[in-house]
Amino acid sequence: MKKVVLTVIRPLMVILLVSTIISCKKESELGPGGFVPNDLAGKWLHGNFAMANFWGYDGSYQGNPFEQSVAFDFKASGHFEMYYIGVANDYGCRTEALSHYKGKVDFNEAAKTFTITPTEGTFRGFYSCASNRNFNRKASSDDLKPQTFSYEFTDDGKWLMINGSSFKTTSW
Repeated sequence: MKKVVLTVIRPLMVILLVSTIISCKKESELGPGGFVPNDLAGKWLHGNFAMANFWGYDGSYQGNPFEQSVAFDFKASGHFEMYYIGVANDYGCRTEALSHYKGKVDFNEAAKTFTITPTEGTFRGFYSCASNRNFNRKASSDDLKPQTFSYEFTDDGKWLMINGSSFKTTSW
């Protein structure tokens, strides 16, 4: 369990913290916000990782073969931040992707949907075995398209289901 925390959760939290700290625009600079119900305001996290691990022939730990996480931060002001991290490990060669969006969010409680309208974003890619392909770029206007998601709470109210994926409240 300790290895999972060290190899999966800690890097994600560090990336989320750094992205939040270095965000260049304040909410007031993003324009008017949308509507966020009180019970949905806050941070929500979905993630998974492979239950298998890669070990080198020399006995060294090579990492999980696959990790993925999505996080939403819905602000009471009607703004949002969305993070995506995906990691693949192919026999010691790690590929990592991080996407981050900021903008306006509007919830439609009757339809149980919400629409994000990103106003800015970034994409980063890291390739441990092909560092000449690493990149860090701002989202283009083609990347900043509105997206609509469906949502509902589980019967026990502990999980938020977004497009069928389970999200749990979190903090960072």
